[in-house]
Amino acid sequence: MKKLLILGAGYGGLAVAQRLDALARGKSQWEVTLLDQRDYHLIQVRVHEVAANSIPAEKVKVPFSELLEGNKVTLVQAQAERIEPQAKRVHTSTGILDYDQLVIALGSVTDYHNIPGLEEFAFGMKTLEDAIDYRLAVIEAFDTVSNSDEPVLDSDPRLTFIIVGGGLTGTELAAEMVDFCKELAKHYRIERKAYRIVLLDSGEHILSQLSPTDGEYVRQELRYSGVRIFTKTFIERVEANAVYIKGNKMIHSNVICWTGGIKAPPILEESGFDVGPSGRIPVDAYLRSPQYQNVFAIGDNALIKDRRNGSIIPQTGQYAERQGECVAEQLWEDDCGIKPHRYVPFSMGMAVSLGRDEALALSGPIRLTGIPGRLAKNASYDNYEWTIRRRPRLLTTR
Repeated sequence: MKKLLILGAGYGGLAVAQRLDALARGKSQWEVTLLDQRDYHLIQVRVHEVAANSIPAEKVKVPFSELLEGNKVTLVQAQAERIEPQAKRVHTSTGILDYDQLVIALGSVTDYHNIPGLEEFAFGMKTLEDAIDYRLAVIEAFDTVSNSDEPVLDSDPRLTFIIVGGGLTGTELAAEMVDFCKELAKHYRIERKAYRIVLLDSGEHILSQLSPTDGEYVRQELRYSGVRIFTKTFIERVEANAVYIKGNKMIHSNVICWTGGIKAPPILEESGFDVGPSGRIPVDAYLRSPQYQNVFAIGDNALIKDRRNGSIIPQTGQYAERQGECVAEQLWEDDCGIKPHRYVPFSMGMAVSLGRDEALALSGPIRLTGIPGRLAKNASYDNYEWTIRRRPRLLTTR
């Protein structure tokens, strides 16, 4: 049988494995191997909720043993270390895997943009471990102040929580932190004026992907909740308890979170692939590398242009999932002697958390705010989990 190797079991990689098995109805011509360093699928879009104690960590991790049961997929728990595209093999932390077709879906890593001190002193928000570490740091900050003999100040630096990056993750984290800090302040009997949540962004506006009207709505809702927002703010360096901003400004903080950028893992460039901005592989209309037609790249690892207008496809879970399905469909079509179809991007919309009970949800002409928006956002989470769990399965591991 032909060998299909999928690197990464996030939104895109998991979709390739599940969709191909569904199309083949258990009679695939492919020996499918799915490699991931975890033993669970991470629901990445909810990591910030774990960080703000809105949901337990178990809510964002789904064991592969549940997702792949009944699928003819071999799961290899290991880390990809080097790809040899000409030899058609991948070196991993547990050995070498060869392939006939390769799907690169390794996700992304945090991009610290070479800002001094940022990686050392700021929390990331990419992994479940990042979220748990951040949550513990916030709790520890309140606990330390509560048990200190020092007086509690207004906007106390020890209770100043800086989030750098006004994209979706940073904005949603700031919103969810409002509820988290309220809970902690009540528990530790600390007044509201003692703590502050600060959101910094280098752009003109937070959530630049939104329309001016929707972006302003989010900004006003956050400010009404007490989040302090500073745009056109450029970070020069970070120290253990302070963020230094261009223009001789500085904000004291013991808990700093960086959500200001991601990039593809360095293994892509190190393995000889031509890469574009953020280390991503430019792909053709079929999501293949122009260098190696037996290599697909999807999700955060692919630089994809919408051929209808030239825009770059966003790096979000819903796009990665559909790209993974498209790759599976192409493989199946090729097996059936059908000309594979091109990838056509399509968005189901987006939703922005404005706290544990509110959100802005947008889908085509539909615009929901407040509690209805939150219900729509939660429904999208439930729908995704139902989708990845819905089929009977058989898993082998090694």
